[in-house]
Amino acid sequence: MPIVLLTTDHDAARTAPIERRISNVIPNVVKINAIEDVTREIAKANGEITYVLFLAPANDVSYIDHVVRIAEKYKDRIFFIVVSEDISGSDYKRLIRTGGAEWVSSNANPQEIIDITKRRGLEPQTGTEERSRPTLISFMPSAGGVGNSTLAVEVAIQLIKSKMTAKQRICLVDLDFQTSHVCEYLDIQPRLQIEEISNTPERLDNQLFDVFVSHHGSGLDVFASPRSKFDVCDLNFAALDGLFELFSIHYDWILIDFPAIWYSWTPKILAASQGTVVTGINSIPGLRQVAEALTAIRNSEGSSTEICVAMNKCERGAFGRVLRRQHVESILKREKIFYIRNEPMSLESINTGTPIALSGPRRAFSKDIASITSFCTALKTEKLA
Repeated sequence: MPIVLLTTDHDAARTAPIERRISNVIPNVVKINAIEDVTREIAKANGEITYVLFLAPANDVSYIDHVVRIAEKYKDRIFFIVVSEDISGSDYKRLIRTGGAEWVSSNANPQEIIDITKRRGLEPQTGTEERSRPTLISFMPSAGGVGNSTLAVEVAIQLIKSKMTAKQRICLVDLDFQTSHVCEYLDIQPRLQIEEISNTPERLDNQLFDVFVSHHGSGLDVFASPRSKFDVCDLNFAALDGLFELFSIHYDWILIDFPAIWYSWTPKILAASQGTVVTGINSIPGLRQVAEALTAIRNSEGSSTEICVAMNKCERGAFGRVLRRQHVESILKREKIFYIRNEPMSLESINTGTPIALSGPRRAFSKDIASITSFCTALKTEKLA
């Protein structure tokens, strides 16, 4: 992918340190000194988008008009990343609205330039090993009250503790923006202000993204909203899209805790998932709800996700056999089913804000959760194979 550094400022004392920091991150960057030279670089690109890192002159904002004009006209061939000390809010919006430009502070880590290209689905050669795309696992409740959030939390903690994934970055995203409770299960504060970025999705950047994350002591990062009466039907999908682009940059695993209600954006996220865990309970109405959820997922546009069923809160007999298992298998024929036992410690775990995986030995329950965790890690292995 062609990437050039355009410097029109002749103040070497100012520009040289910035150029060195950029070159350390993108060692193959080509330097040019006039905006007219951009056309020559485009001709060499053979139809690829040319990224122009424009080191803007100090104390002169007239360049904004030139960049906006060129970006609007050639946005299918050029993408400008303006690097400057400061920029007004109105000028920043003008750049973004072109669809062919972005802005980065000259004082920022040059890694932000890489992040911008990643958000656009491209990545310049940096001389470092390319990081694989993250694995996205969706937890979909077949109804309310089936323990979907509990399973998502427990699987996330097992991934954190596992030797196989211990060094990988893992986040849990709660998409229930009205009645979120994942953070209470973990005794941390929810920080994702979804209404704020829904109204102004163009404000979402790495700095704001860092404000939205809730860090758990286990190493798990959580994105969840404080409970509110925000009308989720009015949610601007551009805000969600921007969030998921940043998730994909910062994390190796993205676990999604869906609400029971199906929204217009639900199929889009499911379609991007490598795996989906459908959570239900072993009752006649519960099994019907699971079957209906499976049908909805498989019929959703673009869905190719691997699916398993987690039958939660299962009762077991004296010898460990799942009670009424024949009911499950008669209705959910040919499905991959995991049975999660009814764990008496679950309520205490919720009340104390400590996941069962961190509260002490519960070998039987942990083994049940491990079956779902293995399903997830197998998807990661298949993708890398």
